Parts: sequence; structure tokens; C-alpha cells
Amino acid sequence: MTYEYGPPSCPIEETLMAIQEGLMREYRAEYLPAHRRSSRRTRRLRRIRGWSRETGRLVSGIGRVKRETLPRIERDTGHTFRDQDGLLRILMDNSTRRLFFGILTGFPEDALQVPAKDLDMLGRFPDDARALALIGDVTLRLKVLPGPHAEVAGLAALSDRWELHESKLGLACRHRPTGDDLAQEKETLAGAVLGLLYVEGGTDALRAAVPLL
Repeated sequence: MTYEYGPPSCPIEETLMAIQEGLMREYRAEYLPAHRRSSRRTRRLRRIRGWSRETGRLVSGIGRVKRETLPRIERDTGHTFRDQDGLLRILMDNSTRRLFFGILTGFPEDALQVPAKDLDMLGRFPDDARALALIGDVTLRLKVLPGPHAEVAGLAALSDRWELHESKLGLACRHRPTGDDLAQEKETLAGAVLGLLYVEGGTDALRAAVPLL
């Protein structure tokens, strides 16, 4: 099935809380005592319980981003984000693809009371960081820094300053990049935030962040 693109029907945090509530409702509906379950039913219940736990961790992580990461960026840049979901989309780890696409294929479309297109979009959010990082890089070179061949340096350090990699949402503990891969990931995250600044506030908002590089 093909789904529409764009923002989810509700803010990401509300959508995740609705997903978690729906998962627990489905768990209770499908629950049977252990001695009455088939092995297939047991695996199904474990899968639903796992999805619920992972969704709960995402909700907890979002709370931390809103309390700590977002205010840190806004203080440094002087820009107040109109849509907090923009940063959340950037911070979605690739591991969330498996979670959301698993839930999407594991239930009928009307079972969780969350539009299927919203689950589909949640699963595609990890692509947003790369797209916004490209916007940030190109805009810095062409509209902010002196000349199209200007070096965009300091992005990994900026990521460390804002603790972006530490704020990622997902199961990053299962795959921790090191060395050049880690540096590249940090640069992508910081570049994506700069791209988001441009999308929301234009060149003035992006220019205000240049002294941080």
C-alpha cells in the first residue's frame, strides 16, 4: 500500500503514546494463560510486549530531548523552533524502522487507532537527517559562508556541544559506531539541525549559528 507523505496526524509524542496504549490493549485482548497458549501465541505476545517497551523508551527519550537538548540548541542559536517535532525527526535512529514497520505489518490498519500512514511516516523519519544535512551544507556554502567552496568545519564538535548523538531516539545501544563512522554520524546530525534552522528561520537563523562552528 502507498501512503501519503507529510507530518503525522498528531505530534510524534502523542502518536507514540496512542501506539503504546493500543499495543497494550491488543496484548490484553490476545492474552491467554501460559498453559493454554500455543507456541505461536506465546511468540506473538512477546513481540507485542517488546514493541510496547520500545515505544515507551521512545516516549521517555522524547521527554529528555524536550527538556534538555532542544533548550540547549535554542539558547545557542537564539532561535525558538515552531515545531519541536522537526528535531525529533532528525534524532530518530535507524533502529526505529524495524519497530514501526513491524507494528504496521503486525496488525490490521484499524487495530491501534493510529492511521497506518502515520506508522509508515514514523518508519521513514531516519531519512530526514540526511536530507536536512544536505540542505544545511548547501545553504551554508552558497548563502552564508564566503564562496561556494568554503569549508564547513566543526560539525562533529557542534554535535558534541548539543549532545545530539547522545540524544538519538531508538535502540542505538545495539549499534554504536566508532571512529570515522561516529564522526560522520555526528556531522550529519549537526548539519541536519543547521538545515532545520534554515527551513524554519531562513538565512538569518542559519547565520546566527555560524560562530558556533
